[in-house]
Amino acid sequence: MTTNFQFNFAGNSNDICVHTTSCRICGVANDITLDFNSYMRWYNGEGLIQDIWPNLAADQRELIMTGIHPICWDKMFS
Repeated sequence: MTTNFQFNFAGNSNDICVHTTSCRICGVANDITLDFNSYMRWYNGEGLIQDIWPNLAADQRELIMTGIHPICWDKMFS
């Protein structure tokens, strides 16, 4: 798991804006809005990412874990 995330609370909700690690292919980082409690469960190793965020697509979960964009992933493995 990548540990150099930065996050900020987004408004008055329990959501946080997570700044992902930079993509290894293109060097661009992303921001993604996630539920704080779910993020902390994943960060603390309390469950698999697909169980914590079943509503996210696999490429979104990959972005959270590694920072690699879907297009960059395809470039790496195709």
